[in-house]
Amino acid sequence: MLKGLIAALLAANLGFLAWSQGWLAPLGLAPHSGREPQRLAHQVHPEDLQVLPPQTLARRTPPPVCVESGPYSPAELQRAENVLRNALAEGSWQRITRERPGQWMVYMGPYTRLDLMQRRMDDLRKQRIAFEEVRNMPDWEPGVLFGRYGVEADARAHLTRLQALKVKYARVVRLVPPTTVHTLRLPRAEAAVQVQLPQWREAMGGKAWTPCSSP
Repeated sequence: MLKGLIAALLAANLGFLAWSQGWLAPLGLAPHSGREPQRLAHQVHPEDLQVLPPQTLARRTPPPVCVESGPYSPAELQRAENVLRNALAEGSWQRITRERPGQWMVYMGPYTRLDLMQRRMDDLRKQRIAFEEVRNMPDWEPGVLFGRYGVEADARAHLTRLQALKVKYARVVRLVPPTTVHTLRLPRAEAAVQVQLPQWREAMGGKAWTPCSSP
């Protein structure tokens, strides 16, 4: 019984080997090779097929990039946003708002007489009060500068300290007013959108599109 089973298994293995190797092809028994010439007849316009290397495909389809345009003042913002609304799907662009601080200085001057300014500075030196002459600020020369501040309250606190030391004629001057500016950002500008960016520039107030800054 066992010998018969072994003989049957051996015969089955030999039969499978002969079939898989194509030795039984003359008898019409052979596996499909996958290389039948009749498959060529089923191809549709094979001459239109072009195989491109991966680097060529990468050049033809640039990846999405993050770009932004600005800054825009509140008055400029609506015009720029209208361009994007007409060209892009809602939600594909963002408005980023930033507050730019102003700048103030504690100052004395401008003086019409240099000898008078010199006397004031001599008095300040005697009191050991820190100051410097105004430089590279034509609208405020000649004058005495006690400090610059990004917060008006800090400038006024310094002025209060000077007044407590009997320093006369010092005052707070606003150099730059605080402003609100806006940037318009495309977080994922596809290749088709990147091509259109230069065309939108004039309609958006001449602002250039640049790579995104930090969030």
